[in-house]
Formats: sequence, structure tokens, C-alpha cells
Amino acid sequence: MLITLRETLEAAIVVGIVLTFFSKTDQLHFRTHVWRGLTAGIFAALLLALILEMTFTGFEGPMEKLFEGILMFTTAGFITWMIMWVHRQKDVAQRIKEKVAYHVSKSYGLGISFLVAIAVWREGTETVLYLKSSSILEQSGQFIGAVLGIAAAVMLAYILFRFALRADLSVVFNVTSVFLIMFAAGLVAHGVHEFQELGIVPVFAFDPVVNFSHILSHESTFGSLLRTLFGYTATPTVLEIASYIAFVLGILWLKRLTDTVLLKAAR
Repeated sequence: MLITLRETLEAAIVVGIVLTFFSKTDQLHFRTHVWRGLTAGIFAALLLALILEMTFTGFEGPMEKLFEGILMFTTAGFITWMIMWVHRQKDVAQRIKEKVAYHVSKSYGLGISFLVAIAVWREGTETVLYLKSSSILEQSGQFIGAVLGIAAAVMLAYILFRFALRADLSVVFNVTSVFLIMFAAGLVAHGVHEFQELGIVPVFAFDPVVNFSHILSHESTFGSLLRTLFGYTATPTVLEIASYIAFVLGILWLKRLTDTVLLKAAR
């Protein structure tokens, strides 16, 4: 739910800004290009989901573990890029309006469709990768959560643009970023686990398996929730724990470095 809420809201905000621009400038005839772009973006994301599903189910044994490991690291990379991209955006609404105004001035309806399609496809692609990665960890309840997240995001976006309510979206993105960072760290740790099983990443002699089963099993109700959200496992290796902590610290360092660079640029 958190994943689809975040990604759908980002896509809906882009579409809402573009539609609002056309409404304010009395150029409603351009809305057709927005809907075309929205449809194309959704279709491209669904096509990726279909290809990923067909490809994934075709793997067995070691190849399946290798694919899972690669998917985990790829998704964690996407999450890192997305979090840092959002963190750097200060005037994203103004930038979108400027791009739309440029295409309108040139009468490039196709440019507007392409702009919307890329924005929607980007969020859709991230959603597909996130959900696929989380389904490897835990299957139950994913569809219901995904639908609830999409519905909540669409409703929130509609309220924002229909009734012009002011909301501090940075709070929403900051809170969900915390969950996504921990979710990505869990994917990295799980990817390390898959590569250790394949022998690509060594399990050192001083790298015993830590057993938290006596505290909380990852197969219990609460444990499975933690496994889905944060990649929790009751028997992690020391290397998995180290990779989890290193990823979280790395993201925090990148965010701090970005703030420093932006502050210097502002001066």
C-alpha cells in the first residue's frame, strides 16, 4: 500500500499539474494529449510487468536465485535514485509548467503526451519492480494493499486539485522515504543472501548465521509483515546485517551530501 500510494501520488501530481495549467490558460483542447500520454505510460508499465512475470516464472534452481538477486539489487538501485531525485526537487511544479508551456508554444501535442507518458511510465516501472521484489519475500495481501494504495493516492490527488486544498506533500514523501529506505536495505540484504547461496558472495568462516527465531520468526504474522516491509529474516548472516546497515548509512550520507551541494549552489 505504501509503495503504490507513493508512486501513484507522484504520477498523479504530474498529471494534475499539467491539467491545471491547461484549465488556468483556457487550453482545454490539449487535455486529449494528456490522457493519451497517461494511457501510454500505464500500458508500458503493465507490459513490463507482463514481461517480468513471464521471464521470472521461466527460471528454476540456480538461475532463479541469480535472477532474484539481480532483481533485488536493481530495485534497491531504483529506490535509491528515486529517493535522491525527489530529495533534490525544490521547484518541480514550476519546472513541469515550463516544459508544458514550451510544448504548447510550439503546438507540440505529441511532446505533451510524451512528457506525461514518461512521468507515468517511470513511476509505473518503479511500482512494478518494487511489487515484484516484495512478492518474492511475501505473497499474501499484496494485491489488496496495492489497490488500496492506488485508490488512496488518486483520491488525495483529486482532492488537492479539485478543491485546491493546501497540503504539505513533503511530509508524505519524507515518511514514505523512511519506509522505502528500509525496504531497499532489506532487498540488498536478501540479494546478498541469494548470492551467498550461489557461492558468488562467500560465507566466511567467521560469518555464522545469527538466529533470532526464539525472539520472532519471520514466518509469524508480525514477522512476515516485517519481512515484506523491511526484509526481516530470523536467520541472517553477519554479512547480510552488515550490508543492511551499510546501505542505510550510505543513503543518509548521500542525502546529507546532496543538502550540502544544494546549499552551496544556493549561495
